[in-house]
Amino acid sequence: MAIRLSTLLVLLFTCSTSSPAQVSPTTRPVSVILDTDMDSDCDDVGALAVLHALADNGEARILAVMMSDPNGESPRCADAINTWFGRADIPIGVRKPGVGKANSRYARQVAEELPNDFSYERGPRTVPLYRHVLAAQPDGTVVIISIGTLENLAELLDSPADSDSPLAGIDLVRRKVRLWSCMGGYYPTNKAAEHNFKLAGPQAARAVNSWPTPILFSGWELGSRVITGAKLAQTPAGSPVRRAYELYCKPGEGRCSWDQTSVLAGVRGASGYWSIHRGGYNHVFEDGRNEWRLSPDKDHAYLIERAPPAEVAKGIEGLMLWQPKK
Repeated sequence: MAIRLSTLLVLLFTCSTSSPAQVSPTTRPVSVILDTDMDSDCDDVGALAVLHALADNGEARILAVMMSDPNGESPRCADAINTWFGRADIPIGVRKPGVGKANSRYARQVAEELPNDFSYERGPRTVPLYRHVLAAQPDGTVVIISIGTLENLAELLDSPADSDSPLAGIDLVRRKVRLWSCMGGYYPTNKAAEHNFKLAGPQAARAVNSWPTPILFSGWELGSRVITGAKLAQTPAGSPVRRAYELYCKPGEGRCSWDQTSVLAGVRGASGYWSIHRGGYNHVFEDGRNEWRLSPDKDHAYLIERAPPAEVAKGIEGLMLWQPKK
C-alpha cells in the first residue's frame, strides 16, 4: 500500500495536537520498530522512555528494538528499560555478538544494576528479526524510527527472501513500512557529516538513497537546542532512565534531545512543535555528508523548528518523566 508522505503527515498531524492525557482511546496505536545505538549518548535512553510513555498512553505499539551498535551491554540496557516499563517481552535484535566498543558511560552499569534477563549471545540478529517482525504485520502499517547508525536498514534492503517472507528486503520494506522517521543529517546541508550518517557512511547512503517509502528526517540542529533530563532526579531511584542520565550528565544538567524528536515525530507527526519542509529530497554521500536537493521530488521531508525549544523540551521531558504503573 503506497502512501505519499504529504498525505501521511497530514493524517499524523490531525491526531497529534492533543496532550498525552487527551489522546482519544479509539486512536489506533502506531506500530513501531526502534533502531538505536544505545551506548553512545543518553538521549537514546530518553527516546526509548518517550516511546514507552506513548505506548502506555495507547499511541504506540512497540514491535521490536534493534541495536545498531555491537556493544554487548547495549541490548541488556534496553531490556532493563523495557522491563522497567513492563514490556520485558519486546524482542531485541543484536549485531555481531562479542565485539564492539564497551566504553559507554551508562550501558554496562544500567544492565548490571537493574533487572533484565537478556542474553547477548543468544539474542536474534537484527536483519532476520526485522524480516520476521515486518512479515507478520499488515501491509503499510509499520513505522521504523532510527536514532543510531544505519547499517541495519541498509542490510535489510539487501536481504534475500527467507522462511518469513518470499520478498527481497526492499520489496518487504515497500509493502510493510509506511514511514521511516530518521534522526540524522543536517538540514538543508552542512559541510560536515552528522554522527549517525558519518560512522557508517556507505550504509547511510545506501539506506537513505534507496529507501522505497516516505522518510521524515530530524536533523542535528533540531534537537541540539532542546535540553531535557535534569528533572529525572525527581523520579524513583530504581529508574533505568534516571540512572542513565545520572551516569552521563553532570548533576543538575540535562542533555540535547536529538533522538526524542524522531520518536515523537514518528508517532505524533509534527505535534505542533515543528513545521515540515517538503519538496525535493535528501541525498547522502558515501562519507555521510548530506544535502537537500530541489529535484526530483521524492517522499522525503525534514522537520523545522516552530515552537520555542523550551516548550518542546517541556513536552518531551514530561513524557520522559512518565513512570509505569506497578
